[in-house]
Amino acid sequence: MRGLFVVPLLLLSAGCWSPRYFTPRENLNGTSPDGYPSAVYVVRAADASSQGEVRLWSGGAKVHSDANDQEIVDLHVGFELENTSDAPLKIDVAAVHVAELYLDGSELGDLTRHSVTGSGEAAPGQTARVDVVFRPDVRYPSAVDSFSVRFAVCDGKGQLVEQVTPFVPVRPSRSRFAAHSYMGVGRYGWGGFYGGFGGFIDPFGRRLYCR
Repeated sequence: MRGLFVVPLLLLSAGCWSPRYFTPRENLNGTSPDGYPSAVYVVRAADASSQGEVRLWSGGAKVHSDANDQEIVDLHVGFELENTSDAPLKIDVAAVHVAELYLDGSELGDLTRHSVTGSGEAAPGQTARVDVVFRPDVRYPSAVDSFSVRFAVCDGKGQLVEQVTPFVPVRPSRSRFAAHSYMGVGRYGWGGFYGGFGGFIDPFGRRLYCR
């Protein structure tokens, strides 16, 4: 009877690719609207006065199937621009790209945007959000080792912030008593690690881990 479960469970686990989550490696002193760890940078004018803040995070690398049932990995990066000045501010969306992308231990280089949601323009006293999706040429999220994000914030006179932010994978907690080490929910759905890993529980109480 026990053997009846083996084949279906192996087939299930073979097609399972866990999301991979990333955290900024610097200025890690904020969170996104969805609860992801964020890098925060002060936006300053030429006279060094504060004009606002920009927060940057990643919703992770996640796999899905396209119309032809082909597996595709999307890598998400989000921005939130808070404008406390009396002039409009804008994330230069056209200049946003992934740099220093490492896949399976090899450096691929730069990666251009696949899709953008939001304009990145913040009026005085307002906050704007923009979400950018990149599409690395991999079949599963764990193939994405690390990356950096290049971006710029501008006002009507030119660039105020030009930044490169490195990202590394979130390291799961190894505590056996932790209910979960990371969990987030937002416009891209639920994602997380249970006890530091993702997977299924089989009928015998064993966890089947996903890559």
